[in-house]
Amino acid sequence: MKYVLASLLLLFAANLSAEPDTIFLFRHSEKLTGSDPHLSEAGNNRAKQLLNLFSGEKPNAIYSTAYNRTIETATPLAEHFGLRIKTYDPRDLAEFKQTVMAESGVVVIVGHSNTTPELAALIAQVAVEKMSETEFDRYFMLQKTQQGFRLRSITMNF
Repeated sequence: MKYVLASLLLLFAANLSAEPDTIFLFRHSEKLTGSDPHLSEAGNNRAKQLLNLFSGEKPNAIYSTAYNRTIETATPLAEHFGLRIKTYDPRDLAEFKQTVMAESGVVVIVGHSNTTPELAALIAQVAVEKMSETEFDRYFMLQKTQQGFRLRSITMNF
């Protein structure tokens, strides 16, 4: 009985400290026009190129808002790594942050020009430069440290 109790305590303690090691935050790729547009040809190409950023890492979870452009940006990664895309509500980023913090390993999140920097700021607890409506080549990488999450803003070379 004491072994079972000790095992349960270890499992509970491990879950308390579960946080992602790395979080990638992408804005959806280039889109067509309309109320819920699909990706353009350039956007589909960029979405496929995102795989190049994961040469040594495999995501444990991929999140996207429920819009065509974000789902289509996340799809090549999800298919390549055999993961299901989980959707989140971009209007409640504080609640979504709690969901993300319960993950482990590498987490990928695809959002929008307004929500991606906002979520990065919320997780890293630092000010983050906004994204323009025409900016598709910048993403954020947050890496877990002893002090919290270190934020890097990176421009894609493709």
